[in-house]
Amino acid sequence: MKVFIIYMFFNYLPRTNCNSLQYMVQMHQVLLRRQYAYSGIMPPSQVWYDLLRFPRSKKLVHLYDVCPSYIVKSRTIRQNRVFNGIDELGNGEIKNISYTTNFKMNTAQSVHEILDSMSQHSQQIEYQVQAILMLWSYYQRLPNTARPLVTKQLNKKIVPHLLSQIPNMDINELSVCYLYLRKMHVPNSDGTLQSILSRGLKLIELAVGKDLIPLQALSRLLVGINLERDFFTPLVCQHFKPHLEQHIADCQSEYQVRLVSTCLFQLHGLIHQELLDVYKQRVNELLQRGILNSGTPKALLKLLHMLNLPVWSNQNTTLIRQLMLQLRNCICTRQLEPNDLKSVCRTFLHHQEPAELMQPLKEATESLLQQESSADALSCAVPFMDLEQRDDYVQQFRKLLKSKSAWEQPNASGHFFSVLRALKIADVRDCDAYWAAVIRTLQICSKEQTNLPFLRHCQRYMNFNNNLGGTYRHLEFERVVSRLCLDAIENSLTGRLPSKFAHMAAFVMAYGHTPFAWKKFPNILLSKLLAMMPQFNIQDCFLISRGIQIACELRFRHHVPSILGMQLSTIDSILIACSERHLLASEETSQPLKATDLNIIVRTLSHRKSLKNTQVYNLALERYKTLSIEDLNSRVVRDMAYNFNTSHFVVPALLESMFKYVTLQHNHITGDTVEKVLTCAYNLGYTPASLESLEYAAEIILRDFDQMSGLSVVQSCLALCYYKSIPDQLINLVFCTKFIQRIEEEIQICYSKATYPGLVLNRIMQLNRTVCLDFPEANVPWFQQNYVEAQLSKKSFKFSDFGTDIRLYLQGLLKDDKYFRCNHTTPYGYHIDFVIHFDKDKKPIPASPIEATMLDRITKVAILLLKLDSFCENDLSALRGPDSLKMKHLEMMGYKVLQINEHDWNSKHRMAPDAKVNYLKCLLQIS
Repeated sequence: MKVFIIYMFFNYLPRTNCNSLQYMVQMHQVLLRRQYAYSGIMPPSQVWYDLLRFPRSKKLVHLYDVCPSYIVKSRTIRQNRVFNGIDELGNGEIKNISYTTNFKMNTAQSVHEILDSMSQHSQQIEYQVQAILMLWSYYQRLPNTARPLVTKQLNKKIVPHLLSQIPNMDINELSVCYLYLRKMHVPNSDGTLQSILSRGLKLIELAVGKDLIPLQALSRLLVGINLERDFFTPLVCQHFKPHLEQHIADCQSEYQVRLVSTCLFQLHGLIHQELLDVYKQRVNELLQRGILNSGTPKALLKLLHMLNLPVWSNQNTTLIRQLMLQLRNCICTRQLEPNDLKSVCRTFLHHQEPAELMQPLKEATESLLQQESSADALSCAVPFMDLEQRDDYVQQFRKLLKSKSAWEQPNASGHFFSVLRALKIADVRDCDAYWAAVIRTLQICSKEQTNLPFLRHCQRYMNFNNNLGGTYRHLEFERVVSRLCLDAIENSLTGRLPSKFAHMAAFVMAYGHTPFAWKKFPNILLSKLLAMMPQFNIQDCFLISRGIQIACELRFRHHVPSILGMQLSTIDSILIACSERHLLASEETSQPLKATDLNIIVRTLSHRKSLKNTQVYNLALERYKTLSIEDLNSRVVRDMAYNFNTSHFVVPALLESMFKYVTLQHNHITGDTVEKVLTCAYNLGYTPASLESLEYAAEIILRDFDQMSGLSVVQSCLALCYYKSIPDQLINLVFCTKFIQRIEEEIQICYSKATYPGLVLNRIMQLNRTVCLDFPEANVPWFQQNYVEAQLSKKSFKFSDFGTDIRLYLQGLLKDDKYFRCNHTTPYGYHIDFVIHFDKDKKPIPASPIEATMLDRITKVAILLLKLDSFCENDLSALRGPDSLKMKHLEMMGYKVLQINEHDWNSKHRMAPDAKVNYLKCLLQIS
């Protein structure tokens, strides 16, 4: 157990200084030596220890003398017999293996026969390697309950005999033995396996600059090394990179693409951007030459899997899109294996493009669900469902939720969670059943606390609780996980790792269930936050900020105790310092901050109102001006639109790039993404330079009309109305009985009952009003008057200090309250702060409670009080879209619209005597 704890820590070496690392390696050596001393045998390989030393010793002591000429050979007859037809990609498939050496092994009918045969031929390398391959093919077909027995027999009867054969094995044989023994769960702590790997690593090191290690051997070793993540791969595999660079330069076939992609995926911690760009260029050449096409799905899938790694996924959107389009025919003709189809689905859902795959994926996942009733398959099908399919999917979800076998599948809780969110299930019984099942899985996994299996559920619960507006809570889950988090923070070595600690601290701060939770956070959280502050990365800060946000909303909305207030100030200082460090780091390295990282920093600071007025928040928003269209993809565009909407920060150049992206990628971008761009631009009052992008946007909304949510459709139409670019076809689709019924059904099934119904009804009212005023030729009636009156009856109007001040000045200027009316509501539901009527001689007359018309020959003056949030955050002269549209509509209704800005009214030059009176006289043009 201690050995595995040491192994685990090699995954976190980037955050460990050299002295600490050397100490950890020395401790690892002591533990292993003590283990062998107790057992009375010698350690199998000194090389194993030396390879893990950092910095690497120049004088290595080797157990075996290695002859350089033996390192890499051309394939011999023996190798051809052993390795002919093996799929080297690490997915466990072995096809058409030629067994010509021994008839007895060819005719073996069971695992036991193979094991007995291997024992009898323990001195024949070729025979042992063949037998391991054949044993793996049998092993895959065994039930899970029988596999540990095979592994036990393998450890007892076969593995010890391999030790004497290791010096005579070449790199291919070593890689095959290591990979498939690891796949059959022979542990890395086994002495023979250590010797196999150490020799293989030494062969690769000695070949650098001399010979080229076969690509198949590299891929096998890399896959085996990364199984169960016992090692810090960049350190153990540092000599793989020179060989891989040469293989990338020589890559000319579909088979080589598969192997190189596997190597890059397993070795991504060592891969720099330049090498990845070289490989991407080579892949593009192979696509253009037709070597990679829809007829090579395996290579395309391997590429897709590698390019979609989180560390560089958003930088590879263009190539990922090309690969997915190549796979379209395979999806339509059902050529993909179930796991491959699921992988493509998840890639699409992450990138939200290309749109051409939406319908093929919908049909393919429906077919998959008919063949495979599992949470995994259901999680892929639900995002593409029609509203009519929802009830059927909910029933399937409930049935699977009660199935014991469904919960035994890999990552079952994650798949169930995806379905729960995508279906927007509001039934508390279903939600309770899911989180109760999660608690049971945590209790089963309690013996694996070193892996912290509960961590993945922390963020899921926080996201789920947030989507429900904080109205749903499973207190038992919160108590159980909070206890696990605190125990790990206080007692576990993993609690000292910044990334793990950030997850746990965020959950504990969000939901409490700790001593004195009503007045403060646990002291240990604050002390560790301060200690780990220099090590927090961008994602860590985001998690901590989210935890604070939820805590303030759920637990301290109405009252913040004094002790907690001091703690929050300290955490704010930590977040500010970390954000500054991340922003300045990009300047010091002369590398612009990635769009994804910048989005996360802005969201981190947006979670706390106290941070929105800081210099670092404005600095982060200013960084958006350094981005270009090359940095954009659908995911980045959606995140940027969210940040701009919440911050009211306008960057015209970047907004124009977003519209240009819509124009260039109109065939690939989805309607939901276009809606985010339109709504963002409308809210900020930005008008694109060209109407072409708006025309494409309207076409996309029409194309994806049935796949978009009702709220997204309405908000898209409202923005298009603002730009006078909505087509008649779209108006007719929205204002019809079928769509209204669709909205009503969505409201019934939505799981955020606190916010969604009111939001969507308000947007429909705004759209109805806008179409009536701006597009009278559409003949859409005004049917929202009852809604407007109902909303007015719920609100009690109260003037702000700003409004009260202006009211007092108007009273003094007009001499009587009867000459102006406050808090007026127009027939179309617009609110006007002050209304003044003037006759033809420009003299004020008593304001009638009835809406006046042009026939009355009076001038209606509407005074609108504009607060700071009516303007863009970084440009107080830029009026936002909703207020701009309101002014235009009031003018169409016969009003002369005047506006008074709060920041102007309270400015220093208005503080002089009579300055405000003179300002109102000039504004109203009266003496």
